[in-house]
Amino acid sequence: MKRILFIFLIAFIAAGCSSSRKLVKKEPRLKTVSLKARDHFLKGMFYQEQEEFEKALVEFYQALSFDSTSATIYNSIAENHIRLGHFDSALLLLEKALKLDPQNIQSLSLLADSYFRLREDEKAIATYKKMLEIDPYNEEARRILIFLLEKNHKNKELAEQYEKLITIYGERRQYYEKLVEIYLQQQDYEKGKRALDLLIQLDPGNARALYLKGVIYQHTNQADSALASFEQALKANPEFVLAAEQMAMIYRNLREWDKIVDVYTPLLQAKDSTTVRNARLTIGEAEFYLKNYDRAKELLQPLKEDPDAPWGVFDLLGRIALEEKNYDEAVANFEHILDIDNKNRFAWLFLGFTYSDMDSFARAEKVYARALELLPDDPSILAFYGISLQQQEKYQQAVKPLERALQLDPQNLNAITSLPVVYENLKMTDKSDSLYREAIKRFPENDLLLNNFAYSLSERDTLLEEALQMVKKALQLKPDNGAYLDTIGWIYYKLGRLQEAEKYILQALDKRESSPVLYEHLGDVYFKMNKPDLAKDYWIRAFNRDPFNEKLKQKLEKLP
Repeated sequence: MKRILFIFLIAFIAAGCSSSRKLVKKEPRLKTVSLKARDHFLKGMFYQEQEEFEKALVEFYQALSFDSTSATIYNSIAENHIRLGHFDSALLLLEKALKLDPQNIQSLSLLADSYFRLREDEKAIATYKKMLEIDPYNEEARRILIFLLEKNHKNKELAEQYEKLITIYGERRQYYEKLVEIYLQQQDYEKGKRALDLLIQLDPGNARALYLKGVIYQHTNQADSALASFEQALKANPEFVLAAEQMAMIYRNLREWDKIVDVYTPLLQAKDSTTVRNARLTIGEAEFYLKNYDRAKELLQPLKEDPDAPWGVFDLLGRIALEEKNYDEAVANFEHILDIDNKNRFAWLFLGFTYSDMDSFARAEKVYARALELLPDDPSILAFYGISLQQQEKYQQAVKPLERALQLDPQNLNAITSLPVVYENLKMTDKSDSLYREAIKRFPENDLLLNNFAYSLSERDTLLEEALQMVKKALQLKPDNGAYLDTIGWIYYKLGRLQEAEKYILQALDKRESSPVLYEHLGDVYFKMNKPDLAKDYWIRAFNRDPFNEKLKQKLEKLP
């Protein structure tokens, strides 16, 4: 307070009570200082120092009565009103002070402070900006201005302030870091990259800057440049996990699992146990997709013993067990996840997949039904619930969940490919065909939809040429798919092109596990080719695999 008193006193004596600075052509005359104004002013300062603000106000108003042209006196009265919470009075007095001296920093500071306390942020921002035009080195004013701009999400103006700081104080790392943060929030990647380049020039080993440059490249769809920047970040800091995660994300989208292994392997030696755990999990996932199941289990098994192990460990171990047909272990892992979190949709889905893979469709149905009690609007669970019903030929029951799945997620391919099959089995062919056509329009490269619709048409002996074109496109997409080869062979059979039918169905038998449908189709071809012995041979093979097939039984009875 003594320092404040000294400053005010110097100002008062040096300039008189008047602080106006009018430019005149002739030599200015010094205004006579009112001694009474000075005495009351000094008494007011004394009371202010003692925090007796009411008494201080009495003295300052007395000083004002002897000199009404002093911005300093107006400022002092306003300051004491502010301390007493009389903001309206303070604002009126400060307006008068600024009319006397528009560039009075003390007046502007008190005015800005009043607006700040009243939460009139826009007015406070404008006042702090004016202060900084007069005094650009006022660090307190700039600090509060930056706070207000951040609070009000004025990112453009905030960036301008940091640009000014660089102009005033020179290039500093913290200024560029804030600029980068602001430009990334604004998604102004060009300016963000420019700021990052300048920051990296100042600090070439700044791993975070290199990482953020990679993020910008990602946002601008420059995956190769992003990978290069993330790699530089990891060189600067080998344990910079964020850079490794972003590289893994890019490689995951590219399905380049071996490169994920390369990126994360050095992190297995990290000092931080969480980093090591995440590295094991990430490499384990990559090894799973590379079908290196033993290596994946080797990485994941130690994590299984950790009481804080993430659920992803059990998910991967369960999926490995499912791939290896170790169903008990798969079930145990997925159920363990559900013991921890009974709303984990992935655990429910894979538990259902496990039972479906065991051809235990009724158990899969029960799993999905339980899941839907907890997650009633999950489109994937609804779709697979409908599929499990379809697999049991419960077509009428399957309609509702499949339709609901499509309602919630019109892009759900599991529901899209299954629902027309259900409609067809319910003799709702118009709805089936309509759904197929709409789906193929949206997903013209979906080989399963093309094949299924083609086969459906062939079974009804309708639009065979159109069906042929669809299955040909499916085979262009998946040339070695046995089911698709059977479909095209069956369409050729329906068109009477028996040599081509034989060729494709034989190829289908080479490509896929033999099924009663394939044997029956080949038998039909040979029967029409007037080769009854071959026809009988393949029909018998079909009947041995499907002994309740009445149509097959009738065909065999007609042969000698």
